[in-house]
Amino acid sequence: MLISFVDAKNGLKFLEYLRSLGCTVDEEAHTVLPDSSEYGLYACRQNGTLKAVFVMHYIDHHYAALMNLKDDASDREVIEALLKAKENGVWMAPTEPVIYISVDYDIVKKLGMYVDEIPSEASKHVETYLNSNTSWRELLREVVPSLIRFVQNIASTAEV
Repeated sequence: MLISFVDAKNGLKFLEYLRSLGCTVDEEAHTVLPDSSEYGLYACRQNGTLKAVFVMHYIDHHYAALMNLKDDASDREVIEALLKAKENGVWMAPTEPVIYISVDYDIVKKLGMYVDEIPSEASKHVETYLNSNTSWRELLREVVPSLIRFVQNIASTAEV
């Protein structure tokens, strides 16, 4: 088992890269954090066999929609902004390196070759987020021990 990271800047492109390697990518967990950033845990499988688990802390087009609202926006305005967020383009930008645990050396080698750039529509929002004083900026460092236990747990089940 290897723990490492990928410095992905474009979350959607990164997930597509995993699929291009022949993986199915399933979102195992997702949450929106209090600062409107998001956390996702993804399992990468080939032919039903677990190859890697990834955790990604990111902002996306929903974050941008919320940041464009006034501080005193009503609940209705917030919901409308979130529902219309796709109209300005769909994107997903990690705010820190994507951490993964892999049980497959071939996947590790291929991840080492991955390179991308931040989506142009996301760059100002990522900069704003990284310059904010949110306490959630380094979330992934805190979840690594739990991630290891999670991978060990699912790797020990009959259907990995």
